[in-house]
Amino acid sequence: MADKPDVLGAGVITNAALDEAYEFLAQALQQRGLRCTAAFVTAFAAGREALHGQLPLLEALDRQAPGWLTHVLARLKSGRREQIDGLDGNIPFEKMRIAGHEMAWHGATHLPLVDATPAAAVKLEVELAEALFGAMGARPTTIVFPRNRVGSLDLLGAAGFTCYRSGREANAFSRATGLLREMNIWDRGSDELPALSGEWCVCPAGAFLNWPSGARAAVPLAITVKRWHSMLRAAADKGGHVHLWFHPHNLITAPPMKASLLQILDFVETLVKSGDMVNLTMGELASGCAGGIVNAN
Repeated sequence: MADKPDVLGAGVITNAALDEAYEFLAQALQQRGLRCTAAFVTAFAAGREALHGQLPLLEALDRQAPGWLTHVLARLKSGRREQIDGLDGNIPFEKMRIAGHEMAWHGATHLPLVDATPAAAVKLEVELAEALFGAMGARPTTIVFPRNRVGSLDLLGAAGFTCYRSGREANAFSRATGLLREMNIWDRGSDELPALSGEWCVCPAGAFLNWPSGARAAVPLAITVKRWHSMLRAAADKGGHVHLWFHPHNLITAPPMKASLLQILDFVETLVKSGDMVNLTMGELASGCAGGIVNAN
C-alpha cells in the first residue's frame, strides 16, 4: 500500500492498525500450531532508522522509476514520525520472524519486477534489499511478486532467489469470474502442484481469501467458509495443493474477514492433526521440489 498515497492519506492503514492485524494473525496461527509464508516489502519491514540509512539508494531507485517513491521519500525526509505512520512494519516483521514463519520477499519497494521494468531498477531493488537484509535477521530466497506479476527471473535467480509463487494478473473479466467463483461451495480447487521450472520451484498462484469489501461484501461469510472447506477437503482426498493468501491490511479495512479466516484455519488444524494434510511453507515446498517429493498439499 506504500505506493498508494491516497490510501495512506486516509489514515486507516496506520502502524497501530497494522500491529493489531499481525498480532491477530500470529496468535491465530500459533493457537492452531500452523505456520505460513509471510511476504514482506523490505523497505516496509526494515524500519524507519534502517531505511534512513539507505536514502541514496532510494533516491537512485526513484530516478530509475520516476514517481514510484516520490511521496515516500518526502515523508521520510520530513523527519516527522506521523509522516511515516503506516510505513514502518518492523514490529510486525519481527513478530512473524520470531514466531518461526517463513519470511519471503515481496520486493524492496513493491515496484513491479516485470520484464518491462528497466533492469537497472530491478538491480537497485535487489541492492536495496541486500543492504537491509543483514540488519533484519532474515535473507529470503522465496518471492511473492508485487502485484502478482512475475518477471526478471534471470536477474533474480542470479541474486539467490529460488522459489516464487505463480501469478494471475487481475483484469475486469478475472474480477467478475472471481466474484462468481466465491459463491461456489463445491469448488474443488486447482489441480496444479508445485513444480520445478529450470532452477526455480514454482508454487501455484493459489486463491485469494474473499475480502468482504465493495461488491465482495455481498458474499456471505458462511459461503466463503464452505468454499474453502470444499477446496481443502478435495486437496486432502486427492493429494492436492491449497494456497490461501491475502494482505494483512485487508483485515483492517474489512474486519469480518477475520471470522472467515479463523473458521478456515480451524478446519486446516483438524486436517493436519488427522494426518490428512501437511502444513508447509513455500520454502519447504521448494525443498520438496528439489528432492522430487512434493506430492501432497
